[in-house]
Amino acid sequence: MLSQACFDQARQSIMKYGRPLEKATLRRYFSKGPEQDILNELKKFQNEDGGFGHGIESDFRLPLSSPMATSVGIRLLSSLNELEESKEMIKSAIGYLETSFDKKRNGWFAVIKEVNNFPHASWWHFNEEDSMTIIDRSWGNPSAEILAYLYKYRNYVKTLDIDSLVEYAINYIEDKQEFNSENELFCYIKLYGVLPEELQKRLEKRISFAIKQVIVYDEQEWHEYVPRPIEFVEKIDSNRFGVLESKLNDNLNFIVGQLELNGQINPPWGKSYYEGDLKEVYNEWIGVLTLKTLV
Repeated sequence: MLSQACFDQARQSIMKYGRPLEKATLRRYFSKGPEQDILNELKKFQNEDGGFGHGIESDFRLPLSSPMATSVGIRLLSSLNELEESKEMIKSAIGYLETSFDKKRNGWFAVIKEVNNFPHASWWHFNEEDSMTIIDRSWGNPSAEILAYLYKYRNYVKTLDIDSLVEYAINYIEDKQEFNSENELFCYIKLYGVLPEELQKRLEKRISFAIKQVIVYDEQEWHEYVPRPIEFVEKIDSNRFGVLESKLNDNLNFIVGQLELNGQINPPWGKSYYEGDLKEVYNEWIGVLTLKTLV
């Protein structure tokens, strides 16, 4: 168990390093703070076209809308979807996703080329020769997660055939044999969560198969930026996808140990990527990751 003193220290770290968005979310979960405060912060990241930008995904500071940033925006809004304002923001964001859909890809590219004009981590650099980032080498990130939201809020969708796109997404992962992107699997787990049982059964087999290829069970490696067991199981009642229960418990103990040692969760990929205009981003991640861990 996490001690009260350790929890308090982690909370102080979020209040020190977190953005107003993380602080409002912290208050909502642990101090009965108003959901409206989170919504007010999310509004600052949404553009007139309905998409999200302005660094909501900390590693690229593009103010313009992008599919990746919009998926993050809807992810956060979806926990507030009882609020009428949140529903309107989701509806507007889905309108943007319909207009940014790429027919040739049958999905979405993560970011637009203008990302290069603003501070960004190297993995978000738009390669002009490939017309995409290295993130886009895995189709499911963010397309599978975006489809999860389009499926969940399909009454807002006007132009896309959601059922055929979901079938395409399932066929894609059924045909794929080698997996090297845990982030793509996180997106597919989001999609799994909204689908009917018969489609879930198909996805469950492939997600479980893929997780075995990327998951890291060695506790000695958990200090590094690796896909750890707990990252594939979001809630206590979530599908385990074959992840070993004993390793989930070990991973939770490891996280408690990290909080006891540091009072916060530091980005495991390190500080070296955050120089110059990105210097503030490292601290942002402390707020984001520590909050996510407490939740």
